[in-house]
Amino acid sequence: MSNPSEIKLNALTMLSVGPVVRRVRHWYYKRAEEHYLICAAVEHARAREAEENESYYQKRAAMARSARYWD
Repeated sequence: MSNPSEIKLNALTMLSVGPVVRRVRHWYYKRAEEHYLICAAVEHARAREAEENESYYQKRAAMARSARYWD
């Protein structure tokens, strides 16, 4: 009778590596996609904040110009 560890090792060598590689690759690409979506959301928020800051200061400059002409 053969050793049980030899049977297990033989069964493991018969398994294909392809499904494992596909699963790891899928997990990696999903993580990368989530990372880049988070980065895009952060950049969008920064751009929106910069636009709001710009409009705030443009409004303040316009108010200062109009106050200068009314004096």
